[in-house]
This record gives sequence, C-alpha cells and structure tokens, in this order.
Amino acid sequence: MESELEGPACVTVLDLDPRERVLGTWAGQNSLAVVNVSDRKEGPRRPSGHQSSQSTEVQQVQWASCLWNDVTRRLVNQSHGFFMDLREGGGGRTDDQKKLIRCSRFYRCALRECVGSLSDMASDQTLPPAKMKEHSEQAEMYSMMELVWGLCEPLFLEVLPHGCLVQQLMEWVNWNKGEATTALVREVASCSLQPEQHNKFWPLVYRLVLQGRMKPAVDLLSTHSFAQTSPKVIASMSELLKKVPMVRSTGSHSRMELQRCWYDWRAECTRRLNAGEYVSLPQLHLLCCLLRGDEEAFCDSRVIEACETWYELMVGRILFTTPLVVSGDYDLQLIAESCVELYGGNRGSLEQILLAALKSDMLGLIKLCSSLISNWWFIAHLTDLLHLGGMLVVSQMEYGARLSEFLLQEYACSLLADQSLWEVAMDYFNHCPTRGRNYMSLCMERVPLVSYQDAIKALSLCYRLQLKEEAQGIYRVLAMRACRRNQLSVALQWCLRAKDAAFAGYIAERYFESYEHTGELKDLDLLDGLDSTLVLSDKLTFLGKYREFHVLYGKREFGAAGQLLVSLLNSKIVPKRFWVTLLTDALPLLELKEEVVFDVEQTHALAHSLEEVIDALPAKKGLPQSTREEVQESAGCGGDKSEESIHLSLLRLALVRNLSRALMAPPGPAPC
Repeated sequence: MESELEGPACVTVLDLDPRERVLGTWAGQNSLAVVNVSDRKEGPRRPSGHQSSQSTEVQQVQWASCLWNDVTRRLVNQSHGFFMDLREGGGGRTDDQKKLIRCSRFYRCALRECVGSLSDMASDQTLPPAKMKEHSEQAEMYSMMELVWGLCEPLFLEVLPHGCLVQQLMEWVNWNKGEATTALVREVASCSLQPEQHNKFWPLVYRLVLQGRMKPAVDLLSTHSFAQTSPKVIASMSELLKKVPMVRSTGSHSRMELQRCWYDWRAECTRRLNAGEYVSLPQLHLLCCLLRGDEEAFCDSRVIEACETWYELMVGRILFTTPLVVSGDYDLQLIAESCVELYGGNRGSLEQILLAALKSDMLGLIKLCSSLISNWWFIAHLTDLLHLGGMLVVSQMEYGARLSEFLLQEYACSLLADQSLWEVAMDYFNHCPTRGRNYMSLCMERVPLVSYQDAIKALSLCYRLQLKEEAQGIYRVLAMRACRRNQLSVALQWCLRAKDAAFAGYIAERYFESYEHTGELKDLDLLDGLDSTLVLSDKLTFLGKYREFHVLYGKREFGAAGQLLVSLLNSKIVPKRFWVTLLTDALPLLELKEEVVFDVEQTHALAHSLEEVIDALPAKKGLPQSTREEVQESAGCGGDKSEESIHLSLLRLALVRNLSRALMAPPGPAPC
C-alpha cells in the first residue's frame, strides 16, 4: 500500500539530448501528449554521425486510474446514489445528523463491499500475476480508505457525550480487525492440546480485552486449566472483566456518575492486585495491570505483540486510561503518538492521515488525503459530508464551502475521463453552486453524440438540469447532421426546437431550392404543423405560406390561392431570386379560362414585380419541366429565343390578357 500511496513511479518517455526539452499538454483520459523540441541555444555541434532524438512524433503518456474497473465502477454508481439521496429536499447544509450518519455508513458499506470484491479478484488464480498484484494493491488502498472513514465518522460527524467515543472507537477496531480476531479465537479453541499451550492464547486474551470484547475473553479464560485447578483465580478475573463500566446508551449517565463507576472499578482492580490474587499466573497479573490503566503495562512487549497495529493498542489504552475522552481532547493526540512510537515510529501515509484525524486537524486531513490517495472519490465525499454537517465551519475554515465544492469538481472532472460516466459527473457539477454550471456547460459541449440515443439522453439531462442553451446546441448539432443527410424535414424539426432563426432560414432555402429542381415540395405534413413557429424566420414564414398556396391550389380554391400569391410578392419577405418561380406559379391562374382570379390592382402588382425582376437581372435559372412545357404551349413560342426570354414574354402576355379580362369583368367565375 505504501508503494501505491507514497510517490509516483518514474517512467522514461523520451531520451533527450541536453540541448532539447519536452513540451506537453493535457490530452484528456488521464493522459499527457509530449514531444521533444530543440532548445535552439548555441552549444557545441554534434558529430555528423550522431542521431538526433528530436522527432515530430507525439508521445502519449497515459496512467491508469483505480476507478476504472468493474468493481470500483460499482462503487462510483452506488456512492452517486447516496450522494443524490442525501440532497433530496435541498442541496445545502443539513441539521439532520441521523441522515448524515446513515449516509456515511452507506458509504462505508459500499467501501467494504468494494474491498471484498477486490480481495477476491486478487486471489483469483485465473488472472495474470500483474492483474492480481494490481487488484491486491487496490484492495489495500480501499481498505485504508474504509479505515480512515470509520475513524472520521465518530470524531467529526457524530456528537457523542462523555464515555461514548471510546465505544465507537472499539466498534471501529472490531469492524476492521474483528474478523481476524474471531478466526484466531476459533483456531485456539480447536487446539488439540490444552488451549493455554497454544502460543497465541495469552496474546489473544490481551487482544480481546483491548478491543473491549470482554465476553469472548471470559469464555477463552474459562478453557484454561486453572479454571479446574484454581477456579477462584479465573473467576476473580472473569468478574473484573464482566464489571468493566461500559456505556451502553448515549446520555444515560452523567459525567460524574461515569467517573465514579470507573474510579470504583479501578480501585477494585488495585485491591485484588495488592492482595496478590494473580501472583500464581503472571499473565493474569499483567492483564489486571492493563485493566487498572498502568502505563507500563501498555508498553510491555507482550501487549505490543498481541496487537497487529498501533491503533488497536491506542483504543485499548484509551478505554482503560481515559475512557471519558471526547473528540478534540489533547489526550487523543498524546496517546496516538505514543502508540505510534511503540511500533517503531514509522509515520507512513496511513499514520499521517489517522494522526491528523485524531488531532481534529480537518484541513491537514484533507490535504493529506488529497495528496496521498490516488483518486478524488474518498476526500470529495467525506468533505461533502463534513460541509453538509457544518463541521468545516466549526473548525473555523471560512472557506469550507468553497473547498468542498472544489473537491467535488475535481472528482467530477476525473469521472469525465470515462465517457460512460459523464451523466454522473453532471450531477456532481449540479451541486456546485459557484462554478458548477460553467463546468456543466463545458461538459455538454464535449459530450460525444455518437448515436441518436446518446443525443436523447443528453437532451433529457439538459432539461432535468435546466441547461436550455446547451439543449439548443444539441438540437443544432442534430439539425446539421440531418441536413448533411438531406433529411430536411428532420433538420427543420430539430431547428425549430433549437429556435435558431438563421438556421431555420437556411433550411427554408434548401427546401425551396429542392422545389426549384424537382418541382415538388416533400414532407408537406411537417410544414402543415408550423403555424405557431412561422414567425421564427421570414424565410420560414415564406415557406409556410408557399406551402399554403399549394394546398389551396390543390383544392381548386383559385381565388384564395391567387390572393395569397400576390400578398407574398407584396410583403417583400420572398428573396428576389425566387420571384420568378412565384410569377411562374401565377401563370396557370392568369390563363384560367373559367375564372378571373386577379383583379386589375392585383394584375398591376404582378406586373410591377415582373419589371423588378427584369431590372434586377437575376441569374438564369431553369423552371420545373412541367411548368415550362405548359407555358410554351400556351404562348406558342418558337425555339429561336432563349429560355429566359420566352419565359418573360409569356409572363407579360399572360398579364396583358388577364388585365383585359379584369377590365371587362370583375374577378370571379366566368359567366355562363
């Protein structure tokens, strides 16, 4: 675990000449892109045969993260659920201590499950040795996280009265070391010889007592041969162990009552020691000294060897020397540092973090966890609980809220290295009030929309998080993709949702260009439903009205169709390059024999539009084949003129004929 936490491994990426240097940039996905370049400073010239290490190749340096396997991915998803549940009904600080404690224990259970799964994978012989070693190191690291979290919970999150902290510390030790101790009890009890002849018998008794597990200790002592030959000795010690003043419920006793209980019990231990009740069995004499709280007894090598770790000894020492200690007491720090020295004084990563917690140095704890643990999961969630419970304010950290938000942001950014976790990262950003929305906006811009399902998922998240601008950006992307596939109806649908007037106008032009080439408007059903959105763009308004013109013409409502056509030309919302097409659409109405569609004023308006087209000298464009053939047959033109000249002549001729008919009869059906 120390190799995992203490420092980074050195990896040689490029073999550089002294006159060269490395340039690098962040490449995402836990990687750096590096390249070597010449320093361009004067220096001794290289021999002609020397090969330069400078290369245009870009090297990618990528490091693994302990969050990207199936087991830790499950931890990420579970903790995300706990994080969101904690904020139901509000995302700020909470005074509900029970809710915080419950969430903290959920985190610890998830950590324990993760450690168990990683340990199983580390012992899986079917895996390569390198993988087994990797899983073993990760199991040790997450086990350390669980250990630290279990200590921080009673120290910071719970407000415990006198006498209750030591009970929580004993539970903390038993949670992490209880299984190993229980297995050792079974091993000693199943010994074929007398149990006391097992070399672990007395170390196990000391260990059980220091862990506060008095009943198993009494049961183990009852198997000693002295229970048959000298029953009073074993019975005396068993009585002392059963009468250890344990606080079973919070607030049930006052501090004075607890002090009196401990004083009387220690006096009883002293009386029995002075009476020489345990002289016949030195191990029981040492045990009674431990119960009485003798400092020398805790420094005995037999006691030190009985405990696997210094913090096991620390908890036992607190229990029998300062049982009424509370979080923040100086005695915690003194006892912890003394126990560390008894075990060699090695202050590795774990020792530094646990000592910072026992000193109630929250800032030091956060700094150490941030620098020594290889991912942001642990410290982000722990600091978040401390912030929600108001503990960072109690510790006089005025920037506690900003610190908690910063750590959540760092954790969320680390999740973005995996494309499948961007939704989880967005939820964390959403609970960062200062800069969270900026991060969400940048994140949504970079979400890979590989498939239609990805886009729908992103849009759903945008609406849930109220990211309207980002949702409109996704709509634009979808509209552009549909445009490139020439799916104009789909593109228009996404564009309308994006409320992009310029893009809607572009799609409207694409529609009309398609009509000019094919002579028909496709996907007319979509255009029929544009009533409430036509004002988005003038070009889109024109497209909708032009669609309405075709509908009226198809229903043989020629009067309404002609009136709409003239109003379109008069409104000036139609680009002039499309005027020729509109005037061409008027030809069948102008030549209609059974009805006069345009009156004199409307005919003059059409003629005026025709003259503007001629004056503007528009680019030559062909007409739909069916319309051109109808016009040529109507006018009886020859083929010696250009197509544009024939077209303009037909329009003039049709307008003159319609004007003469309009002067002679009002618009409407021709008289029989």
